[in-house]
Amino acid sequence: MTNVALKLLLDQNIERVPSVAHRSAVKVNLFSLVSELAYHAMLVEVHLSPKPGLVDLISNGAHSDMNVPLFEASASAIRPFLNGFLNAGLAHSTHSAETLLDVLRPVGIQAERAMFAATGGVNTHKGMIFGLGLVCGAIGWLKGKGIAVDSLHISQVIKRSCALMVFQELKNTDSKTETHGERLYREFGLTGARGEAASGYQTIMTYSLPAYQQALYEGASAEQALWQVLLTLMVHNQDTNVVSRGGMHGLRYVQNIASKLIESGGWHNPNLEEQLLDFDRQLIEKNLSPGGSADLLALTWLLAEIDDLTRHIIANNDE
Repeated sequence: MTNVALKLLLDQNIERVPSVAHRSAVKVNLFSLVSELAYHAMLVEVHLSPKPGLVDLISNGAHSDMNVPLFEASASAIRPFLNGFLNAGLAHSTHSAETLLDVLRPVGIQAERAMFAATGGVNTHKGMIFGLGLVCGAIGWLKGKGIAVDSLHISQVIKRSCALMVFQELKNTDSKTETHGERLYREFGLTGARGEAASGYQTIMTYSLPAYQQALYEGASAEQALWQVLLTLMVHNQDTNVVSRGGMHGLRYVQNIASKLIESGGWHNPNLEEQLLDFDRQLIEKNLSPGGSADLLALTWLLAEIDDLTRHIIANNDE
């Protein structure tokens, strides 16, 4: 188990019970642990530094209205609602996953209101609320069904629950009333966060989660592995946050630099941190912010923690 999950487990989520072999067994309060991991996913993302174009401990990236304390306040405001997503999913487990989104939306709306109240109207985590809400809701649903809680099953549940989202929410053809997401869909065919969810987060499952796990296996630190994840996402994610600021040319610019950094060794490159700082300066100058990839980075970390937790519980049960 990773250090974060283990610490949370020992701090607040266990009940010691005597085992048959007179050893101490761990009884996990899954929802408490997952909600804390989801909260920490937001902090892991904002504290990772440097992150090109994004708010971190070194700079505010391409954002004049955001900083780390604001993100921390936002995460704290969202924190109480994470358990709400889990419980909504659990309560819905007697129904089809295809209608799960309907019971998660009200919790998400409340979380957004709390976020805006904490930030004075600044959108720090709207995309993060969407992603974390889906993951937590899927976990609750799986728990209620008695199905293994792991990244693969979470992905499958989210795919089922969001299958019609792109068609239903991006189909507006009236350019006078269209939303930001609808405009990008009309102009470039980009589906953004909705498309990622409708695919079951295939960019994570295919690219960033394996990249994270492989980097850790090869001996990378958590920070180095997360840099590898961010670069991988920048290459493969059709980030609508970047496109909204810099068009498709801006997206290709970000993808090309990230690809070159991976080709030059990625986390193995001893000069990567310095190169990321230079990348950051370039994106700030061009006012580009890969915020969609930042959200997916947090979800990647969370799913990796959940997979590790699941393996740990299974291993203990087999002893």
